[in-house]
Amino acid sequence: EATRLRPLSERTPKQLMPVLNRPMIAYLLTHLRSHGIDHVTLALTRTPLVEQVRETLGDGTKLGIRIDYAYEETPLGSGGAIAGAAAGWDEPFLVCNGDIITDLDISAMVEDHHAEGAELSIFLRPVDDPSRFGVAVLANDDHIVHFVEKPEGDPPSNLVNAGVWLFQPSLLDELDGSRHNMVERELFPALAAAGREIFGYQQDCYWIDIGTHETYLQANRDLLAGACDVHRHGWPDDGILAGGAKVHASASISSPALLAETSSASDGAHIRGPVSIGARTTIEPGASVAGSVLWDGVTVSRGAVVANSVLASGVIVQPDATIEGAVIAHDATIS
Repeated sequence: EATRLRPLSERTPKQLMPVLNRPMIAYLLTHLRSHGIDHVTLALTRTPLVEQVRETLGDGTKLGIRIDYAYEETPLGSGGAIAGAAAGWDEPFLVCNGDIITDLDISAMVEDHHAEGAELSIFLRPVDDPSRFGVAVLANDDHIVHFVEKPEGDPPSNLVNAGVWLFQPSLLDELDGSRHNMVERELFPALAAAGREIFGYQQDCYWIDIGTHETYLQANRDLLAGACDVHRHGWPDDGILAGGAKVHASASISSPALLAETSSASDGAHIRGPVSIGARTTIEPGASVAGSVLWDGVTVSRGAVVANSVLASGVIVQPDATIEGAVIAHDATIS
């Protein structure tokens, strides 16, 4: 339900929120494709809002990948979703959270999974605050001996479940698709306690879990700055991508900045990166935008200031208004 991303998630499913003007989930899907994975099933709960995902991605042809859809009428958690989507599968398969962006070497993870003879491999990342993640404790051979979801008190380690898992198909027999259950709370801890072959895969790569306004803004800024090179093809050396945008000769733009083809920056407008500006968005004369993400169809009127903020589609910032450190919902008008 993306409650921590409200009000942005009131009208746009989290996985379709734009990161550099592309749906967030498109980065994960194209990255999977780059590692030879050409068939993906999206597990969804059936709601009118979530149906936008299928309307946007279709069968995956535009992304060069085949997409199937597995629907739940009521949420069944990660365990129920995997059991339903993967029923009858007889080969190893990846499960990925749809709200991460990473340049993880998936091919290397798959290779190590098989070399270790693992039933399950979990991509692990060290974080400063593990309290909102699943936390793993490793033996000397990188096998997970203890797993606890969102630990209370002092976490047993700073290595967290980073949302990429590789399952052997035999584990499907241990999942229940008839009730709500979470593999992070049931299957993973049980496998670890039983001494089963769970491999904790670590790699120094870019990774971000987009669950809050802060991490959403950070993901855009990171990719603008080139932190995840695999997703930044075709960027010019000056860090400003504005081909097709209508930019007045007296407008100033500092990198890194992305302006969609149908956006415009009028005379005397100031755009200070990191900034991502969506389609049909207009920066009027003398207006200033800095450190922000503007979705499609936004108007920043004459003399207005937008700084370190996220503005959803259709927002109108009226003349001389100032927005700083804010998240503004779809079609809002700021006086």
